[in-house]
Amino acid sequence: MSPQLITRLWTLAALLVWGGIILGAGLVRLDTFGLDEGAAMALLLNWSVSDQIASPVTTFGGPDFRALLFIPLGLYWSGSMLAAKVFTLLVTFGAALLMWNWSRKQDEETALIATGLLLIAPVTLALADSLGSGPYLLALFGLGWLLDKKYRTSEHRITGLYFVQALLVAITVTLHPIGLAYPLALAWHWHKNPKSAKQKQQVWIGLAAATAIVLAMQTGWIAIHWFANPLTSLSDAIVGQRIWIDPNTGWLIGLIPAALLIAVLIKARRELLGDLLGTTLLLALAIGLLAADADWAFIALVVLFYSGIPLLIRANAALGQRAGFAGQRGLVMVVMMIVATVFMQADRAHREDLAGGQLSPEDELIQALAHEAEDTKQPFLAASQWPARTMIAARRDVLPLPPAKTDGAALLKSIQGLTHVAFDHHNPDYSPLAKNFSEITDATETLAVLPGGVIIKLRDPAHGAKPEAPPAPPVQGDTPVMPNS
Repeated sequence: MSPQLITRLWTLAALLVWGGIILGAGLVRLDTFGLDEGAAMALLLNWSVSDQIASPVTTFGGPDFRALLFIPLGLYWSGSMLAAKVFTLLVTFGAALLMWNWSRKQDEETALIATGLLLIAPVTLALADSLGSGPYLLALFGLGWLLDKKYRTSEHRITGLYFVQALLVAITVTLHPIGLAYPLALAWHWHKNPKSAKQKQQVWIGLAAATAIVLAMQTGWIAIHWFANPLTSLSDAIVGQRIWIDPNTGWLIGLIPAALLIAVLIKARRELLGDLLGTTLLLALAIGLLAADADWAFIALVVLFYSGIPLLIRANAALGQRAGFAGQRGLVMVVMMIVATVFMQADRAHREDLAGGQLSPEDELIQALAHEAEDTKQPFLAASQWPARTMIAARRDVLPLPPAKTDGAALLKSIQGLTHVAFDHHNPDYSPLAKNFSEITDATETLAVLPGGVIIKLRDPAHGAKPEAPPAPPVQGDTPVMPNS
């Protein structure tokens, strides 16, 4: 057998073992909870189109372009959460494989260690479980790197690869603000290393057009956590979202990876800027500071592994030049074992949480609303802060939250037809809406107040339609006139 065939067989075996362990060990949940809102919206859109079912998903706003990637799920496995999870695991493994291919050209040892740690990192499994955009972004970054290499070898300026590149830019930009790093890095590298001035101009036009059209469509960027604490996100990426960690001090754990990341960026900035994929990752970190959520922490971990491990190997080799393998790689092995142990402990805790049926505060609220929807004989039309996730869980029609009005009476008039409303009343963005509902307590009933928010039920779906007044009792001595027989 050829070396290429052997490599492909080993890759396939690794995929089957990794995916089999994750599914078999219950490291991803197969119910309808824990989903990313953008992914849930894309799934609903595909399922609705494939099954030709009228759905209010079109009222949720512009979906991100995961809807294009999820087309096979809608065509062949409509309604299957297992298929969606397996598909995302395949994308996650493909992204790690692209990173391995990128890294091994510099150092085979780094590629193996970094890829192995990335595949067992808690944030990797968490994003695969929620169908998060992080693995899709990394896969698109890697595909863009390969596509640019192939496009540069073409003799023609305008080929099919040119338009595929524009499509990749459009998909990437809609997933998350850090997706803007891809067209920016591509434009920068064509400026620094163009094949010709004419071709550079054409590439810039394509990038600008694709990015501008997508941004003008105002699609994507769904449920983005703007100005999230990057230290908290890094902490969750390393040890997972643990109950025993105090949310007020849990960010302190993130100081360690944050300090290491800063040191790695200082040391490896030139190597990163000299390569398209490296530049993309570097810009993604910078842009992502505006929305430093789990997707940003995933990219940060990628940079820390693939740029930090080579520095660790070189430092270890310099310390133990004459001490044999143990001296030259002892520090690397110790660090790798410590990190792997921390990751596996977090993964085991995640598995136990899933086996125990633990839900996030948001999902607890969605589950409570889904229980209200179980009686199909009763009218149900809800408005939710997380309409796509709620609709998948409840299997009933759900709309986005109504905007706040000047007062409760105006809100009550505007939500005629709704039976339930669910939202996080602690969120400052929804304080005006909470104030509106506090003014119409005579027309509403609070069904549940949970850590994730509140569920409000409208007492009368007609919203304020007063019952017809009963006839007045006859006045004493008043004899009604009877019709002639």
